[in-house]
Amino acid sequence: MRYRLTPNGNFAKHLRRLMRSINDDIALSLLRACRDPETGVHEARKGCKEIRAVLRLVKPHMDKADFSDNQSFYKEVSGKLSGNRDALVRTKTWNHLLAETLSLEGKPADTVASFLSAQAQLDPLAEKGSDFFVDLALEVDSNSKSPKDWSLPKSLSDLVPNLKKIYQEARKAEKKARQSEDIEDFHEFRKRSKDLFYCLRILRPMFGKGLKSKVSQLQNLTEAQGDANDYAVLTDYLIDHREALELDEKDFELVKHAIQAKLHDLQDRAHRQAKKLLSDSPGAFIKLL
Repeated sequence: MRYRLTPNGNFAKHLRRLMRSINDDIALSLLRACRDPETGVHEARKGCKEIRAVLRLVKPHMDKADFSDNQSFYKEVSGKLSGNRDALVRTKTWNHLLAETLSLEGKPADTVASFLSAQAQLDPLAEKGSDFFVDLALEVDSNSKSPKDWSLPKSLSDLVPNLKKIYQEARKAEKKARQSEDIEDFHEFRKRSKDLFYCLRILRPMFGKGLKSKVSQLQNLTEAQGDANDYAVLTDYLIDHREALELDEKDFELVKHAIQAKLHDLQDRAHRQAKKLLSDSPGAFIKLL
């Protein structure tokens, strides 16, 4: 069961337990992947993102090399779990688009669907075998000892300055993405929003029930951003495999236009949600907590 922070007792000790708990969840998810690769891998990758966000929250209290090593470790673990998971997401994203876009019926839709389905079967997660997931789970489990030597903050107030910075970074990233057409700027906005979401979610017990609504809204924001990212990735993938698709120019443009229209719709939705969530100045945000 996931460890939760509490306002009582040794705060640094509670933080260590929380980080070990997240690490344990990642390892357990990898073991689950032996039986259910899709779900286990998805949960393990989410856990890696969460613990990297927590590491950023406590970064001022860590040795720089230690912080960098741990960030790299969880990024590498997550990277080992990409590939086929991404192929499955591309297929699901396309199927969702088909369900709500009548203009894609017929040959273009069938051609893309068949191509994506075939790509998803090239390296199915199940074929990696249980040993792959067990070995990776053991590797993650061995990293649970790391927090014991860290000089973690002794009180919540020690984290507030960096929490304020994380909020400010999300706010700046949103503004830049809103003014830009570069998908990388939107991707940065998504990453910084996830940092804020994960940090506030783990700190919610320390601030009380008043933070529950904001955490829920941030989760909705990151989900919309995630959906948008899936469409952006799908667009790039189809462009990279343009020749293999064997679609004429007219049909390919029809497909690309439908994907990009959905992508822009989701980006607009994310910015509307963020406008309310990130409207306060960093100082006002901290006071509201």
